[in-house]
Amino acid sequence: MKTPARLFGILALALSAATPCRGVIAVTWLAEPIVLWSELFAQYTPLDLNSDGFTDFVFAAGVASVGVRSEGDNQYLIWPSGGSNIGGDVEPLLAAFEIGPNSGDDSWMDWFGDGVGYDNLITCLNGSGGYTCVGRFVGQHAYMGVEFNIDGATHYGWIDVAVASLSPGAEIYGWGYETVPGTSILAGAVPEPSSLNLIAMGAAAFLLPLGRKRALKNK
Repeated sequence: MKTPARLFGILALALSAATPCRGVIAVTWLAEPIVLWSELFAQYTPLDLNSDGFTDFVFAAGVASVGVRSEGDNQYLIWPSGGSNIGGDVEPLLAAFEIGPNSGDDSWMDWFGDGVGYDNLITCLNGSGGYTCVGRFVGQHAYMGVEFNIDGATHYGWIDVAVASLSPGAEIYGWGYETVPGTSILAGAVPEPSSLNLIAMGAAAFLLPLGRKRALKNK
């Protein structure tokens, strides 16, 4: 019964040694992407980024558009459509873009999330020449920058999203976030290899004495 507690302690020590100034980045990769697409009725997809039982963001796919809204005080980075608290298109971020408390300080980007309306990823109109689609995320495989709440503290993260070019659809491949409140994260960032190596070393350091004890008992 003491074994799991001891192993956890070693792993925790490895993680803290690996990241003296930053937390561990928690990442979720999906075995199959979440498909945001509907040919008839609107489809709603809630996301719980840290698996605490609370929805953080909701994606909506309709016959002509795909959008997202926040839950509670959570927010995401947008290209403002004009005026304050109006919303706008969700802004696609390139890999390594810094997502944090200062990300919305630029005049061309802002944090937004009123928990009511859906902000646009893609909107398409079907005319005689086919679909005409608008939205800053159209045809892009990029990252959404998100700010969300965990136990009353603000965390920053990203959602990996690909949006179609010629039809109202999108796919979500995964997401990640910084486990230290208020700490910025780079879009697409994953745990550093050094952290994973230390975890493996910690596990090996724990398992080696067990192997020796078993070997002695068998003699």
